[in-house]
Order: sequence, then C-alpha cells, then structure tokens
Amino acid sequence: MLYHFYLICRRKRSFLSLGIILCVLIGIIIAITIRSRDDSSFRLPSPSLKVLAARHGIQLGNFAIADRIGVPQYSQILTSQFNLALIDNTPNWYFTYGGLRPSPTTYNFSQMDQIVAYAQKNHMAIQAHHLLWGEEKWLPDWLKNGNYTQAQLMNIIHSDIATVVGRYKGKISEWSVVNEAFTRGQHIDGLHDWWADHTGGDAYIAQAFIWAHQADPNAKLILNDFDNETQNSVSDAMYNYIKSAKAQGVPIDGIGMQMHIDATDVPSKQAVISNMRRFASLGVGVYVTEFDVNMSGLRNDSDSQKDQIEAGIYYNMMRACIESNVCHSFSELGITDNETWYNYMGPSSADARPLMFDSNYNPKPAFYAFRAALEQP
Repeated sequence: MLYHFYLICRRKRSFLSLGIILCVLIGIIIAITIRSRDDSSFRLPSPSLKVLAARHGIQLGNFAIADRIGVPQYSQILTSQFNLALIDNTPNWYFTYGGLRPSPTTYNFSQMDQIVAYAQKNHMAIQAHHLLWGEEKWLPDWLKNGNYTQAQLMNIIHSDIATVVGRYKGKISEWSVVNEAFTRGQHIDGLHDWWADHTGGDAYIAQAFIWAHQADPNAKLILNDFDNETQNSVSDAMYNYIKSAKAQGVPIDGIGMQMHIDATDVPSKQAVISNMRRFASLGVGVYVTEFDVNMSGLRNDSDSQKDQIEAGIYYNMMRACIESNVCHSFSELGITDNETWYNYMGPSSADARPLMFDSNYNPKPAFYAFRAALEQP
C-alpha cells in the first residue's frame, strides 16, 4: 500500500514542494494506521498479565470465541495476555451453529475442534463451559420434546458426557461439569433447572461428575454457579452439597465462581477471601470462571467516574484471588466491551462496558488496575 502511494507521489513530481511534503505526511499517517490495525497490543506494558499472574501461581483465562479468534487484534491480546482459553457456550447442547448435539445420534464438534486446535497452537490450557446447564433455551428441541423418562434422560446425560469428555481427553484440562444448579434450584431471578425438573432432583449432579471422571480421570471437574462469591444462601447450599458429596467419594475438584459483579452491589475483598477459603477447607480448588463488571446501573456517573469505579473493582477482586492463596485461576468473559454477553440482555444492560478493553481494543483503566494488583506480592 505504501509503495503504491509512493508511485502516485512520484507521478505528481511537477507539484510544488508543498505537495510533496503533503504526500510524505499522508504516507506517515497511513503507516501509523496500518500498524495500529495490525498490532493491537504494542501499547501494552511488559511483562504480560499472564507472566505476572504466574508469579502468584494463578492462570489467567479469557473467552476464545470461535468467530473472533481469527481477528488479529482479538487473538493477539488473548494469546499475549492470557494462558487459559475458555471454551464458553460451545459445549452446550444447543447454542451456536446448530449446537453441539443437534440430534439424539449426532454431534457437531466443528467449533470445539477449532478452538482446541487454536489453544494448542498457542500453548494455552483449556477450560470448557458447560457439560450440563439447566437453561431451557440452550437445550435442543429433540431433548425437550422427547417425552423421555427420568432413566432415559440419565442415560442420555451419560452418553453425552462420555462422548464429549472422552473426545477431548488429555486436551481439555478443566470442565465446568454442572452450571447454575443451585441458583436455579433456589429460583434466583425466577430461574429453573431443567435437568433437575426432569430427572427428579439433584441426583444428576453427582452422576455427572462420576461419569466425567470416568471419561478423563486427569481433568479437573468444577461445580459452577453465580452469586456465590460471598457467603449467602447460594454459596451455603453449594458448601453443604460439596461437603456431603465429597464424603461420598464424588470427584468434585473445584468450585467455579462466575463473578458477574454488579457495580451497584460490589462485594468486599475480605468477604470474597473468606468465602474462597471456606470452600478450600473442603479440599476443592477455587476458580473464578466468568468475571466481568456490569456498569449499567451507574446511570448518573460520568464515563470517567465509571472507569475509575470499574478499575477499583477489578483491582480488589484480583487481590482477593491472590490474597486468598486458594484461587487457581481468574478468567474473564471477553476481551472487549464489543463482545460482552450483556449486549444481548436488553435495555436494562445498556452501557454495561464490563471488560478491560473498549470496543476499539484500547485498554481501559481497569486493565491497568488489574495489572497493578498482579504486580504486588
């Protein structure tokens, strides 16, 4: 492109010297623009976030979105700053591109295979979300309308876990086995757990972990949920369940805390630390699995004020993970505000701006606050 521009300028050599200078200046601008588009992380400081986190024994994860990992800016930030690739949504039975299991007898592994290959190429570990999630809209019609008995549904779960986990044995190191069983069991925000409603209760949870462990004995198996980062009815229910299940030999390796933080209701750092340590006392690891900060409730604050509030939340929650000494990984659900799931949640989540980079891949104050948290002992 620059060469062609140079030829154009040469053809105009009859112009006055001012025109030649103008050509040179425009060429410089083009060069800067090209660099900005091709090198999205040249502005980011060194060492990277993942290097700083490794000093604390913590992995940093982020969302490896199938239709974004081919975008140079997205991929460069993902691979340079994070070392844990999240395969989120893709393992669900029905989500994108027809879903993972479009019929009772067929699987569509194209997206999963794509992201696994990408992570392996870039030397990233993989955490996959979710084998079972009781959100009805992400389940295929053949399952919901099949009039299956409880025993048949358990057999379907067994075959699905054996097939999916078995396919990626030794490749995917961490699985969110069951997601949101406890918030849905308590009908938080009016939610329901389709699996519990149709299999006769929560017995499917233990079986899912047993079957996942059989399919890959070396994978870490996580019980995931939201609204469980501090002590409350959800985390208490999870604590009691894990304590009982582990006493019976159920292979639960970790608790997943989604940590979708609402900027109008932020937990204290100490409350998060105490709760993390409480779960660790049961012999399970703690994994922050889907972190972001919803800023949409702060409607009377300026953009600058929102940036500083968000930065403080990122700093304190990362420090909670570090200071707990039991937090194995800290994962965020997206690189830029352009990819956030809040963009699909309607007017109530407008201007959520929950991530560390804006829609143009520029690092926000949250990025530097998060980095500052990692730089400290």
